[in-house]
Amino acid sequence: MRRIITAALGTTVAVTGIAGIAPAAQAAGGRVIVVPPGHSIQRAVDHARPGDVIKLRAGLYDGGVLVRKRITIHGEGNKTILHPGHRDHCARVKHPGQGICVVGRAKHPVHGVTIRNLVVRDFADTGVYGIHTDRLSVQSVLARNNGEYGIAEFASTRGHFRWNWTVDNADDAGLYVGDTANARGTVVADNHSIGNAIGVLVRHARHVMVHDNEIVHNCVGVALVDDSQRTGQGNTTVWKNRVSKNNRVCPAHGEVPPLGGTGILFFGGDHNIVERNTVTGNRGRLPYSGGIVLFRGTPPRNRPARHNLIKSNLVLGNAPFDLVDKSGSRTNHFRANKCRTSDPRGLC
Repeated sequence: MRRIITAALGTTVAVTGIAGIAPAAQAAGGRVIVVPPGHSIQRAVDHARPGDVIKLRAGLYDGGVLVRKRITIHGEGNKTILHPGHRDHCARVKHPGQGICVVGRAKHPVHGVTIRNLVVRDFADTGVYGIHTDRLSVQSVLARNNGEYGIAEFASTRGHFRWNWTVDNADDAGLYVGDTANARGTVVADNHSIGNAIGVLVRHARHVMVHDNEIVHNCVGVALVDDSQRTGQGNTTVWKNRVSKNNRVCPAHGEVPPLGGTGILFFGGDHNIVERNTVTGNRGRLPYSGGIVLFRGTPPRNRPARHNLIKSNLVLGNAPFDLVDKSGSRTNHFRANKCRTSDPRGLC
């Protein structure tokens, strides 16, 4: 997995622009618009045409950037930093507190937005937020110290979240996919998720792929959650992740119970596959603590976790147990896992 946030964009030649925004020569697929530090990203977005690239130099920029067209926003890695500014443009579409918000409409998603190689930090809600999007791509982004989520996608399809770092996002998840009956193969891969409430959360969503992530020091590593909405949660594959020492304790808030010491947690969900993960050293004393833990879904329906496959995982050194099945169903299958303890006995 990539260990650093880097920037890579083809060479451009900027010409004189207005108010510090420099549109460059025609690039493949569109123009390149260069925004110097301290100038308005939002103004560049508003002037951009579909297919354009907005290139951010190293430096500080105001966030609260609203995107509703097919563009790329490309920084220079961890030297390009978006932080809360004087004006939140996301608030005017009723999504305040975001670093960058990509906002479409039901049945009219925003297609093909890319956010790449930058830092979003200290926002009240979420670093990079998408709702009603298709093919939203977030790559090599550091989302740090945001109040809710690091990088989140709601009611969207075919997202691509790769090589990101989500660190110390307070109340919810570092990486989130939810509220879609069919995410159509949204990918969450090769990320580092550290110090959040939940490392990766898939809630009320189907057809998501979560693989090759490093997920450590959260309250819960990976959570698959059926929250009682009609289409449930399922058909998600979680494989080849390192899920270790997720031993922080998060107090209850809203409808979320206290969490802590869990590697991979099912609250309901069906037809999920959890395979070839390394789940070690997740230790806690809460009802949901342990290595790979299956419980019923959340109220009011409390649907069982059913028809899930837990296969060929290395699950060791977790407490109170490596594997826990309190799913409310006998249809889950535990096969060829390397573990020592389970509740009930015989799952290893």
